[in-house]
Amino acid sequence: MNTSAMAVPLAATVLLARGPGSAEVFVVRQAETLRFMGGFQAFPGGRVSPADDALTAVPRQCVAAVRELFEETGVLLARRADASFPADADLADSRRELLADSKAFPSLLDRLGLTIHSDDLTYAGSLVTPPFSSIRFDTAFYTADLPPGQIAVVEPGELDAGEWLSADAALCAWEQGRTLLSPPSVSLLETIRGRPVTELARNGRALFDALGAGAPERIYFSPQAQMIPLFCKGLPPTYYTNAFLVGQNPAYLIDPGPTDLYEQSRLFTLLDARLNAGAHMAGVLLTHHHPDHIGAADAIARRYGVPVLAHPWTARVLAGKVKVDQEIGDGATLDLGIAPHGGAWRLEAIHTPGHAPGHLCFYESTYRLLFVGDMASTMSSVVITPPEGDITEYLESLRRLRTRPARLLLPAHGSVSSRPQAVLDECVNHRRKREEQLVQALTAEPRRVTDLAQELYRGAPAEVMPYAEKQVLAGLLKLRREERAIEAGDEPEPMWRLTTLAESSPTDR
Repeated sequence: MNTSAMAVPLAATVLLARGPGSAEVFVVRQAETLRFMGGFQAFPGGRVSPADDALTAVPRQCVAAVRELFEETGVLLARRADASFPADADLADSRRELLADSKAFPSLLDRLGLTIHSDDLTYAGSLVTPPFSSIRFDTAFYTADLPPGQIAVVEPGELDAGEWLSADAALCAWEQGRTLLSPPSVSLLETIRGRPVTELARNGRALFDALGAGAPERIYFSPQAQMIPLFCKGLPPTYYTNAFLVGQNPAYLIDPGPTDLYEQSRLFTLLDARLNAGAHMAGVLLTHHHPDHIGAADAIARRYGVPVLAHPWTARVLAGKVKVDQEIGDGATLDLGIAPHGGAWRLEAIHTPGHAPGHLCFYESTYRLLFVGDMASTMSSVVITPPEGDITEYLESLRRLRTRPARLLLPAHGSVSSRPQAVLDECVNHRRKREEQLVQALTAEPRRVTDLAQELYRGAPAEVMPYAEKQVLAGLLKLRREERAIEAGDEPEPMWRLTTLAESSPTDR
């Protein structure tokens, strides 16, 4: 199943210039509390609303761009009958009304005697969120000039700050690790760096055309840490595995997963471009041995003449499948040379068994990046399958990861999160909830694993039920280790029942 075939909601974003010919653009920051992209800087915008269709004289994404810009900054790109823009002082009450009910936008414009002129915005191009993300949009990007007599001010809520910045100033702050920028914003700012904002339509054409033609996306959540989502065969909903190219000279590629030759060719194209631009790849890092993380490892090693590095356990289990040239364990450090803004730069390996005995995570302390492989996902729970998977070890590994002062959590599946500790806590809480459900299901009478899985994973697709049964077994094995459950009977599929210790605290052991 290719998730790129699913319908993607329309959205619009505005790069608002401070005035005609200005190189300063209004940048907003999303509130830290947001689950998706919290704390990231971006440009004003949002999804198309059904009410936007009421203004039929203007394309719906253009209407959404004007509405979202007004909601988020107080700037209204609509004109009176005499072609003048309304003054800022006349718009405060209307903005509050719109924030309370976005469906009121068409009637609000009508009451104020205002009309949207599509030529007040310049369409630059469109980007579709890559399918690795659980939240996707088909976003139209526009540029516009700040109307005379209006000021841009953020209303606290989903946004917590806004400021005028040149592209150079915004990118310098990001390169120094002082701010977070959404990946599309990085690409757009690089395009207008040193140029007027409104030249995006002309200078960004190559970027939009290349991505529209299927070129690999330039996804940077942090300087010289490129996320590369690749289609890999995995369990729903994890159809994509994120590889990461970290560093420049040297650089390491984490988890190149695809076996598909087309996906491998896309990866080669991206790597070739980075190498031609001056990067030097020093090796391939494997977080663990599962197929969707290793599929292109040998191909990369042969093509670029680089070693494959993995934990000793992973090296043993991959013998005859992938040649591991160097074994690394807990605490091993990999030199990344000089950080983009100066100073030492390195990756630290962290041994995190639980999902797999040889699982490694990698921590980068300059930008505080935590590459977690399959220890956490932002789109689904992590599968723990005995005998390789062990819930007790998994929980302990999560606690170890939580001690790192990470700013970004970069998983193999799903989007990057600016809430690392919260995501790790959610993984622990999910296991606690599942264990409570398992204990409750065993309270009345002894049960088989298959029966427990049918009850606890009711409604799950048939293809995932074998994995659901393994999840249940992993939970039962943890309870048995803690002397809270035992196998009962000698049938081909044993029954499980609780012991008298089963009322103890579920995951604090």
